[in-house]
Amino acid sequence: MPSDYDSIRADNIREYGEGTRHLSFLGRLYTDRTHFIFELLQNAEDAGAAKILFELFEDRLEVKHDGRPFDERDVRGVCGVGEGTKAEDLTQIGKFGIGFKSVYAYTSAPEVHSGVEHFRIEHYVRPYKAATKVPGDAWTTLFVFAFDAAGLEPQTAMHEIAERLRNLSARTLLFLRNIKEIEYKLPDETGGVYLREAVSHGQARQVTVIGQNNGQDEDENWLVFERPLSVPDGADTVWVEIGFKLEADSKDRNESIVRIKESPLVVYFPTEKSTRFGFLIQGPYRTTPSRDNIPKDDDWNTKLVEETALLLVDALQSLKRMGLLTVALLNALPIRMDDFPEDGMFYPIVEAVRDALLDQELLPTDDGTFVSARNAKLARGAELRKLLTHDQLRELFQSADDIKWLSGEITQDRTPDLRSYLMSELDEEEITPDGFARRISSTFLANQTDDWFIAFYKYLSGQEALWRSPRWAGDSGGLLRRKPILRLQDNKQEVPFRSDGMANAYLPPPEETDFPVVKREIVDNEQASEFLRRLGLSEPDVFDDIAERVLPKYSRQDVSSITPREHAMDIQKILRAMASDSEAGKKKVLRAAKNAQFLRAVDRRGKVAFQKPGDIYVKDEDLQLYFSKATDVWFLDETSVDLPPDADAWANLGVALRPRRVPFSGGLPSNEREYSTRQESIENYDLDGLDEFLEHLDETLDIERRRKLSLVLWNYLREHLDSNPRFFKGRYEWFYYSSHTKYFDSRMLVRLRESAWITTRDGNLEKPSDITVSQLGEEFIGAGELIEILGIQQDSDQDISREEQKRYQHAIELGVALEDIELLRRHPEEFEQWKAAVLAKKEKPAFPTRISTNPGRRQDRLAEQMNDAPEKEYEQRNRSVRTTKGAIDPILWLRNQYTNDAGQMICQICKEEMPFRKRDGEYYFEAVEALSRDHFAKEHEAQFMALCPLCAAMYNEFVKHDEGAMESLKNALINSEDAEVPLQLGELDTSVRFVESHFLDIRAIIEAQE
Repeated sequence: MPSDYDSIRADNIREYGEGTRHLSFLGRLYTDRTHFIFELLQNAEDAGAAKILFELFEDRLEVKHDGRPFDERDVRGVCGVGEGTKAEDLTQIGKFGIGFKSVYAYTSAPEVHSGVEHFRIEHYVRPYKAATKVPGDAWTTLFVFAFDAAGLEPQTAMHEIAERLRNLSARTLLFLRNIKEIEYKLPDETGGVYLREAVSHGQARQVTVIGQNNGQDEDENWLVFERPLSVPDGADTVWVEIGFKLEADSKDRNESIVRIKESPLVVYFPTEKSTRFGFLIQGPYRTTPSRDNIPKDDDWNTKLVEETALLLVDALQSLKRMGLLTVALLNALPIRMDDFPEDGMFYPIVEAVRDALLDQELLPTDDGTFVSARNAKLARGAELRKLLTHDQLRELFQSADDIKWLSGEITQDRTPDLRSYLMSELDEEEITPDGFARRISSTFLANQTDDWFIAFYKYLSGQEALWRSPRWAGDSGGLLRRKPILRLQDNKQEVPFRSDGMANAYLPPPEETDFPVVKREIVDNEQASEFLRRLGLSEPDVFDDIAERVLPKYSRQDVSSITPREHAMDIQKILRAMASDSEAGKKKVLRAAKNAQFLRAVDRRGKVAFQKPGDIYVKDEDLQLYFSKATDVWFLDETSVDLPPDADAWANLGVALRPRRVPFSGGLPSNEREYSTRQESIENYDLDGLDEFLEHLDETLDIERRRKLSLVLWNYLREHLDSNPRFFKGRYEWFYYSSHTKYFDSRMLVRLRESAWITTRDGNLEKPSDITVSQLGEEFIGAGELIEILGIQQDSDQDISREEQKRYQHAIELGVALEDIELLRRHPEEFEQWKAAVLAKKEKPAFPTRISTNPGRRQDRLAEQMNDAPEKEYEQRNRSVRTTKGAIDPILWLRNQYTNDAGQMICQICKEEMPFRKRDGEYYFEAVEALSRDHFAKEHEAQFMALCPLCAAMYNEFVKHDEGAMESLKNALINSEDAEVPLQLGELDTSVRFVESHFLDIRAIIEAQE
């Protein structure tokens, strides 16, 4: 029996009034007029329908479903506004109240035909009996919507609804439990079907939805997890659900969960509320009437969020058992913390995920198992994960729990958000090569096998920063130089180098040896051996014998067991070594000899003792005269050894040939100080024994002895000045906005200027400032620079004698300074040596050679280095400041590459010897980058060239500042087969020449970057 439509209409008129204008807003409740389609789907789902058909005509839309037929309660609901109890609102998608009114955007009187009910609705809430229409076939319910709404053309209505049906999206079916098929037919006899199929899959159900979206075929698989909860004030049960999208790999067809881009909150159907998750969540949330917002502070909604958080944690465990807990799944979790403010609606879900990952074994590891974040480590690079097993990792971190590497799929390049989340939110530690090296202990190393050490050395080959050589004074080099990374033949661990740079162990020679050597089984591996050689180890030789066996004997407190014969043999061995051609070997001996008390010395009282070379002077007449009043001075006394005819052999060991310049503790003169914002550096100097010498000179009454003493000091000062133009200067460095340096008169120079120590022609002792050049004796002539520094005054013309005028006249005629003539006259042997050196320089010096024995392997190694090389980085300050450095100091590298067998360092462009040496004896040159930052962005020593100052300036001006010239050079380096490539420096046609190994290196790193 049909419902009493008259009675229902009368009730609604009493409820909503005679007028209906106030209800007209219901037809405009949704910005999208086609939203009513979802309301019809809601009705069909609540009615238990399995299928629904939308049949569109040019003047109307007919909708059919096979669910439960209408009864009176349904009639009242579809004709009312907000009908239904609180409990019913939560257990059913909708009661056809407000939502159904959206159909009035298209029709003025919708019709409903279901079971015995046949009625139309006018004025939103007033039902009238309608002519019977049978849905037909297996359908139970028919809706008819004529396109007669005021102000809307039927053609427009038809196009809008057709577009919505074509783009409904198969996901519309995802969380429905009854409807399995949505079919639509269009006026042009086209149409489509959306299908849903669900099967059990572990603790979830796998849902397949098929259809079209915006004209594109859809075929999606989803895993849906659910959690039941009871409805307040009711006995019914509802569910919160989570849907993860499944995708099959194109190669092996294995399924995995992937992150989705759009993730609106689903209340049976998608809402306009975005969750920003990589999966979908669904629940019977209370929404606004238009479903465009979800009240955050609603107690029921809060409860649903809490239940969803519990469901998600349980789902992760289920996915782990199903083999679907992968890195791809982690990427779908709420890991982008900027998307989830702490006061956000869904933050409890974010917290639940974080807590679960911290405490539960849910993170995929490198070996296919799982670990909690508290026991996991990230590795910087696959090589580190291969090097350290999980057992070794636990040992390295001295942990009682199993510590595991996280999956290698988690990297900065592939999963930046996940990596950031693990490190910032879960406090995950990323183990870098440097961090690994710092944790290495002797106990850890002692527990490893020989095979592991081979793998360890292979790994270190690509990590030069960990074991690099020192680059400057005070630099200790890579930190592994100070850790016991060497496995010796007796299975003990040893540090590679001592604090003085000497090796603690050697590579094993072919024969048996008593030297400490790296284990032969390890060195037999070619890659391990190559690393150890690059580290700086070599087979023991005579230089090692001296450094490791001979000199250490003299460091013992009791040296009485060393016989005179043994000592003489030791000294002869050292002198022969210092006469060899091996610069590296000699430097090794010098480093060891610097602090060894191995030379016999005697003081002025006749006491004999072993002393360091730096505390001893050569025993010659002038030095004995200079130090005649000094009490604490030692002279070389190797009476058991035939002293070499050339004192330079001793000087090479550090024995002084003239009084040493020694640091003066008095510091900086007060008038020289500047304002500094950082710690200052001050170097002031005195001359060893100067005070005693001046005292002795003042006491000497014999004029000839005075003259002799005065001349001895004069000659020493002149020799020092010839070898070091700043010998008399102290140095002051300070920082104020930038580094500053200035030189000042040292304490030694002040003392020399203020003391009467120069013997004049008449035999008197005078201060330098109190005399003129004409008062100096013949033996003082020829030292113009020293005369000027000491403050000796030049004579006026009338003060010069006739004899001196003749000398000056000859000098003028020859075009030579008088002092140079005197210098030539007094030092004929030195002049001959100088002349020979000048003549030798007329010929081009030999260009150094560095052959590459294995170019292919060298290129592979350089390619690996380029992967790890840092990008050049700059910081914007008052000027552009480079903030990165390569693994190897280019200055040291180039000096080795471009020093020939004669010890000369050659410029790569002019091919001439570098024009001058620094005070420490090393050549001064410019290490110039061959290519600018725009053409080569990595840090590597091979990108630099060794140029003299002039060539460097020309290269920077004519090549580095010319884009075309820079590009031409780059192409030439890549394409040339010759190690000498043409170069244009302004109007100068020249070339830049490389040693073979450098040329192969620079070409390889350029190609590796490309």
